Amino acid sequence: MNKQRAEDTYRKLSAGEEFTDNSETSLDTKDNIYMVLNTGKSQHTGREWSILRALVVVFGLLCVLLLTGIIVLLTKRTGDTNGGQNMKDQKFCFPKHTDTSYVKITPDYKDPLTHVTLCMRYFTKLSLKEQSLFSLSTSVYENAVLLFIEKTGKYSFSINNYITRTHIASPPNRWNSVCASWSSCGETYLWLNEEMFSIGRLARGQRIPTKPIVMLGQEQDSHGGHLVITQCFVGEVSDVYLWGYGRATSLVTQFMQMQPSKDLQIIEGLISWRALNYTLSGDVSAMPITSMCND
Repeated sequence: MNKQRAEDTYRKLSAGEEFTDNSETSLDTKDNIYMVLNTGKSQHTGREWSILRALVVVFGLLCVLLLTGIIVLLTKRTGDTNGGQNMKDQKFCFPKHTDTSYVKITPDYKDPLTHVTLCMRYFTKLSLKEQSLFSLSTSVYENAVLLFIEKTGKYSFSINNYITRTHIASPPNRWNSVCASWSSCGETYLWLNEEMFSIGRLARGQRIPTKPIVMLGQEQDSHGGHLVITQCFVGEVSDVYLWGYGRATSLVTQFMQMQPSKDLQIIEGLISWRALNYTLSGDVSAMPITSMCND
């Protein structure tokens, strides 16, 4: 609408006159004509700019949502979450003797295992006491996988209730990195603070059954229960991993060379400290690795 036309139309509207434009009633309002007279621009143009700005804002929000979704997917692919809790720089504290305190974990495997490698770090002040470090029990074998400290202070390792006792002692009053591996051919190894030991042949031809229950801090003398106070662990546990590989030397080397709770390059496994599904029972707590664990 030009200014001369707007002046004529505004005059007619102000006088209450009706007017037509090309035999059709004009859609221009009095306010729009007033804007043309004063600014030379129609308010319809302003509305068009408002719509355009709104579309730009909506497009920007869609881009942000798309980028956020991509970041979430990439994070899941790295294994940091994987449906569990990232326990980096954390530990479990078992402050005292008890038969009710434990951490319960359910490993993620659906087929029987023919190979396993277990790694973990722990600290205990006790030397000559039975202590269960890692207990995996099934309905068939209460000691399907058991890493244990005997009364002598030396390690034993069990697969499907078969046991091998070692000459290797658990050093007290320090953080220890320990790994144990087994394969169905019977080969069994133990690593302690970067040193590797062959500990004989164990459970040759066996397979570890499904539907496991894992407990840290207690030994299961039945599937998920029958806990004995004399076998409880007292101290601190961190960086627990379980892989479905036997003699996984490269994984163990990575694990041993890392300081407590640092990242592993390969973290996927049956149990991963970086994606841990667990429940606590009794007087056990999760805390920062730098915190004090006291009775």
